[in-house]
Amino acid sequence: MNGLQPWLRPYAAWLLGNFPSLKVTSVFRSLTDQMRLYRNRARNPYPVLPPGYSKHQYGLAWDMTGDRSLLEQAGRMWRRMGGRWGGATDPIHFEV
Repeated sequence: MNGLQPWLRPYAAWLLGNFPSLKVTSVFRSLTDQMRLYRNRARNPYPVLPPGYSKHQYGLAWDMTGDRSLLEQAGRMWRRMGGRWGGATDPIHFEV
């Protein structure tokens, strides 16, 4: 979670503490990383925003993998906390 903005880390850590079997797979992405993902978006099962539009580039988002029902529970909890969750089309994505 080091790639997140410092003020966001405690909130993300609290959420993750409630779902220890979920694993963080992506936090900060450089412009180059985002461009690579965007160029290969046809092979990605999840939406990929163009460079400059992803909150990952600003330390304001992270992705997690794990059981779908746990991702949904975490997403609902994150929304109640005021965050944004990718929902049915991007269940691995959490951001502010």
